[in-house]
Amino acid sequence: MIADLLAQHGVRKAFLCPGSRNAPLIVAIHRYPELQAEIVVDERSAAFMALGYASLTGQPVAVVCTSGSAVLNFAPAVAEAFYRRVPLIVISADRPAEWIDQDDSQTIRQIGVLRNIVKESYNVPVETGNATQAWHINRTLNDAMLMAQSLPQGPVHINVQLDAPLGQMAEGPFLAERKISVVRPTAMLPTREARALAAEIASPRKVLVIAGFMPPNGKVNTALLKLAAKPNVAVLHEAQANLHGGRRFIGNIDSMLSILSAEEKEQLAPDVVITIGGSLVSRFVKAWLRQISAQHRGVEHWHVGLQPYSVDCFMGLTRRIEMETAPFLQQLASGIQPHNAPSDYSALWRSAADAADAATAAYLKSAPWSDFLAMGQIIKHVPRGWNVQLSNGTAVRYAQLFDYGHIHRIDCNRGVSGIDGSTSTAIGAALAYQQPTMLISGDMSAQYDLGHSPQNKSRRISRWLSSIIRVGASSVL
Repeated sequence: MIADLLAQHGVRKAFLCPGSRNAPLIVAIHRYPELQAEIVVDERSAAFMALGYASLTGQPVAVVCTSGSAVLNFAPAVAEAFYRRVPLIVISADRPAEWIDQDDSQTIRQIGVLRNIVKESYNVPVETGNATQAWHINRTLNDAMLMAQSLPQGPVHINVQLDAPLGQMAEGPFLAERKISVVRPTAMLPTREARALAAEIASPRKVLVIAGFMPPNGKVNTALLKLAAKPNVAVLHEAQANLHGGRRFIGNIDSMLSILSAEEKEQLAPDVVITIGGSLVSRFVKAWLRQISAQHRGVEHWHVGLQPYSVDCFMGLTRRIEMETAPFLQQLASGIQPHNAPSDYSALWRSAADAADAATAAYLKSAPWSDFLAMGQIIKHVPRGWNVQLSNGTAVRYAQLFDYGHIHRIDCNRGVSGIDGSTSTAIGAALAYQQPTMLISGDMSAQYDLGHSPQNKSRRISRWLSSIIRVGASSVL
C-alpha cells in the first residue's frame, strides 16, 4: 500500500537505509519500477541526500529507515526541509505499540518524534486485517502524500508499526491502491485589489524588493524585471534567490552596504520593503532595515508567501500577502500605471552597486593569496550551466561578494543554516541534475560527511566526490 501510493503520488526516488524492521518497506519499494532506490548506510546522510534531490526537482522524495534511533538521525535534514519548504516523505519502521518502553531492542517512542519539524505526523498501526482498517490506512497515507505537496510544501512523517515475521514474501500481482487527488485552484487577487496595491507603490514612493533563497522561477524573474524597470523600484537579491537580471538586479548586498556612509544609507531608505523567498544571509541588510523600522515609523514591510505565521524579521511588518510569489508579482507589475512623478531611487542603488563592484575588483588586484581571493577566482570561473552548492558559514557569505550572475543555480541549506549535511545535500542534488554540480565547502562542514558516501558508488558520484573543493580558513586544497 505504501509503495503503491508513493508511486501514484509522483514519488520517483527513494533513499533507503538498511535495517531489519524496515525490510518489508525496502522490498515493497524495490518491487515498483517507478521508484528508483538509492541505498545509503548512514541515516543522516540519506536524509540530506533526499533533501538535495527534492530541492532540485521540486518533487516529493521518500527516505526510509529502521526503528529506534535511526529516525532521530533524519532530524537535521528534516528540519532544513521544513524551513526550506521541501517535500520529503519520511517513513520510519517501528515495533508494535505493546513493545514500547519494554526494554526491547532498538525501540523508542517514535510516534510523532519529528512533530515539531514536519507539517504533519501519521502512524500506521500493526492491525491491518479487516477492510475498515485497510480503508483507514489508505486514507491516512493519501493524506500524508497530499500534505507533503500542498502549498507551502514540506516534510511529513509516516511511522509504520510492523510485527514479526518480517521476511515473508507475498506473491503478486498486486491490485492498485485507491488514490485520492486534489484540485487546487490558482489564487489570484481581484483586479481592483491588485491595482490598489500597485498604486501604493507608484512613484515617487521608494520601493525596495529583497529576495531570499528560492528555486529558479521564470515567472518570478520576469515579473521582477518588469518591476525593476520602474525608476522608483530597486530589486536586491542574494545568490540563492536564483534570479538572473544582469544590471537590472543588485546582487552584491553586503559589499555595497559595507562601504555606504550613514548619509548615503539615509538617502536609500525605502518607503516600502517587499520581501520574497526564504531567510537572508546578509547581516548588513537585516541590521540596516531593523534600524530603519525603529527610526522611520512610516516605512511599510510587505512579506509575500504562503505562511501560517507572520515573518517579521525586520521588526516592522505591516502587510502579509498570503499567496504564491509568482502570481502576486505578475499582478503587481501589471497593475502599476505610468506616473509622472520623477524618481532617481533605482539609479541611486545602481550607482552604489557599481561603486561596490569597483571597490571589490580593486581589492582583488592587490589582495594577497587568501581564502577570499581564492573564492573570487572559483566563482568567476564556474562554467555556465553548472549548479553550485554552498556550505554554511564562510562559503555562502563569501559567494555573495562576487559576480555570480553567470551561474545556473546556487543552493545552500539556509532553512536552519546548519553546517552538517552540506556534502550529502550536494550529492543528492547532483543525482537530480544532468550537468555538473560543484560543492564549495568550508573544512568544518566537509568533516561531517566524509565517511558517509552512498552505497551505490556509481562512476558519476565517484568522479563528483573527487572534485570537491574545500575552502578552509586560509587556503584552498
